[in-house]
Amino acid sequence: MGISKLKRYANRPMIDFLIMVLALTAATLLSMLFRATGFSENNIVVIYILSVLMVARYTKGYICGITASVIGMFCFNFFFTEPYHTFNVNNKSYIATFAVMLIASILTSTLTSKILHSSKEAKLHEKQSNMLYQITSSLAKASSVSDVATVSVQSLSNLLDCDVCCLTANSDGQFLKEYSIKQGERSVHVCSLTNGEEKSIIQNNNILPIADQSHQYGLICLPKSCISEEDKQEKLLSSISTQIFVAMERERLSDEKEMAKDEAEREKFKSDLLRSISHDLRTPLAGISGAAEMLLYSLKEEENRNLAQGIYNDSNWLTQMVENILSLTKIQEGKLLVKKRPEVVEEIVGEAVGRASKYADEHTIEVEIPDKVLFVPMDGKLIEQVLINLIDNAVKHTPSDGHIKVMVKPEAEKVWFYVTDDGTGMNPDDLPKIFNLFYKADGLQSDSNRGIGLGLAICKAIVNAHGGKIYANNNKGGGAEIHFYLPLEGGTHFGQ
Repeated sequence: MGISKLKRYANRPMIDFLIMVLALTAATLLSMLFRATGFSENNIVVIYILSVLMVARYTKGYICGITASVIGMFCFNFFFTEPYHTFNVNNKSYIATFAVMLIASILTSTLTSKILHSSKEAKLHEKQSNMLYQITSSLAKASSVSDVATVSVQSLSNLLDCDVCCLTANSDGQFLKEYSIKQGERSVHVCSLTNGEEKSIIQNNNILPIADQSHQYGLICLPKSCISEEDKQEKLLSSISTQIFVAMERERLSDEKEMAKDEAEREKFKSDLLRSISHDLRTPLAGISGAAEMLLYSLKEEENRNLAQGIYNDSNWLTQMVENILSLTKIQEGKLLVKKRPEVVEEIVGEAVGRASKYADEHTIEVEIPDKVLFVPMDGKLIEQVLINLIDNAVKHTPSDGHIKVMVKPEAEKVWFYVTDDGTGMNPDDLPKIFNLFYKADGLQSDSNRGIGLGLAICKAIVNAHGGKIYANNNKGGGAEIHFYLPLEGGTHFGQ
């Protein structure tokens, strides 16, 4: 504890009393000397006023100065007015002298105390401003939450001349580390906190929270003897804790920004890689598919035709997967552009079923659409991809002789599309998750069973981009059904 803190705990009233007694005693002795040498009473009055001024200067508050003014007046009456050594006066004009002396002494004492108080306040404000400036300057140089904690305890220890520690917390509010420094030392000690250690630290110290309503970064712990209401340090320390919080918040936001930047770069790299690979695969896959289809019509031996059929089916599956990957990259980059225009539903459904049938030879695909020509505002290519993915999904979960049905049902302001099957159906626990990326309803790994878990997620993104919704459920008679709707503008549109 420093000298200033020792003074804080000294018996101040006794010291002030002694100063007052010594000042008045000295004034009385000096006045006696002046009278012996022939000085007038006016000089003696000035000496007593000077003593009152000295008392006001070196004591605390107004009481000692006013008391000294009253006692000085009585001393002047007792020692220097006739009859001497009594409190009586022969000359009534002295009463006016006493009154003037008392008023002058009180005014002098009061003004001196006010000036001293104002001077002390100004020095305190200057000291507080310097403290805040030094800590703010130091915190501005910190580059992490750990640096902020280290700089904080160092600065506070130097400025307050006491031991300081800082407890830092994680995002869950759990205290993990303690940064502490002893009075007079330069190095900061860092240690991990185990369960319960922070409780004893908090109980034995004054606590300054480094927090707001939404985040708590830690606590500043100061000895209870370090904070004095007399010096009005509470507001200062509150301001300092706010500065520390702002610095830690800045570092947290900077870290989050850096993490977001790294994540964005990784996503961009992944999307660029997927797009590049997909584009490079498109051409050879188209060639393989075309060659396999030609072989199917030219080969006569059943074994060779089966081989060609396998190549053809796999190349078509790979082509569809490439299309899904390209769509995924556009969705993740926010580049999925929906160009709506009135499309004939029969043509879109027919094209989708025709393409999906190429790799579903053993399945029966039935189509049910309105008799009249139905126009729906949509991006035909994207909705065709949705239907192909839904039919492909039904094929994967339906036996080779299974039955798949595609239906279109118009309503007043929307058109519903249904894809149903008589396969194994879906686990009820999987229904809320099947539209998530890389999730497979059959519970297998996302890279097995001829699928990577993209199809349904892409379907959802495309339908949502059209302003519609997509749903999945199990049929009562067995199998699954996935259906979605597209909104109409101005009601259902039928052709002539």
